[in-house]
Amino acid sequence: MNVAIKEPKEGLSVKVKNSARRNTNLIMVVVSVLLGAAAVFFSRNFIEEQVDYYKSQLEKTEPMIKVVVPKTNLRQGQIVRDADLALREMPVRFAHDNSVTGANYKNAVGQRLRTDITEGKALLWAHLEGGETATFSNTLLAGNRALTVPVDEINSISGFLQPNDRIDLFLTDRRGGEKEIYPIMQNLHVLATGIKTEVDKTGQPTGRTYNTITVQVTPTDAKRIVLAQSVGKLTATLRNPEDSAPIESIALTEAQLRGEKPPPPPKPRRRGVEFIIGGS
Repeated sequence: MNVAIKEPKEGLSVKVKNSARRNTNLIMVVVSVLLGAAAVFFSRNFIEEQVDYYKSQLEKTEPMIKVVVPKTNLRQGQIVRDADLALREMPVRFAHDNSVTGANYKNAVGQRLRTDITEGKALLWAHLEGGETATFSNTLLAGNRALTVPVDEINSISGFLQPNDRIDLFLTDRRGGEKEIYPIMQNLHVLATGIKTEVDKTGQPTGRTYNTITVQVTPTDAKRIVLAQSVGKLTATLRNPEDSAPIESIALTEAQLRGEKPPPPPKPRRRGVEFIIGGS
């Protein structure tokens, strides 16, 4: 009896081999990706650790300083604002001797630039019109003027009056043989007391006498104050910085101070036509 032995089909064998090859390739790709990801992760951590290490060593061995840099490009003639500036830390040996630093940058705010300056570049006092000591005129708002007014012990509020305070000015003069007082200026900004332009943080009298104060006014208000000085006596009263409420502009007379009723105003004369009869 003859038994027929069937040979395995060649196509099936090829398919099995291809499938095994694809699985092997897929495993190799997955393993390669995992190894690559692990290498990136560990190398990144290694680099960051090295950067942190050398940075810590630099900070230990190299003195650092915070210098002021502009956040955006600033142009010549532009007023420097606090919002325009940022602090950048750098080694002292690389910082310019004329750099504006975090310790004194307040003197730069409000000054006008004498030249352009690029974003991120260290701001120098040479870039500013007033230099390290800001000019007094830079403290004025646009369109306003600084006016110096003589004061006495009463008007200096016994030495408590300081720069940045707010005051009202009253004028005392004589009308019709009787004194009266009324406000002529309200909520004025005090720029300086004598030659002092900075606030004493202790809140105590400075112990230094001064006989002038400098206030910020419009040109029109400056004329009113100058004229008032020649008319009568000016008296200053101190305001709370949060109080911007207007005060009554009605004058107070000596009679009202004594409790007397003010005399009624004279009746206006009636205007008419004059007739001349039988005369020359």
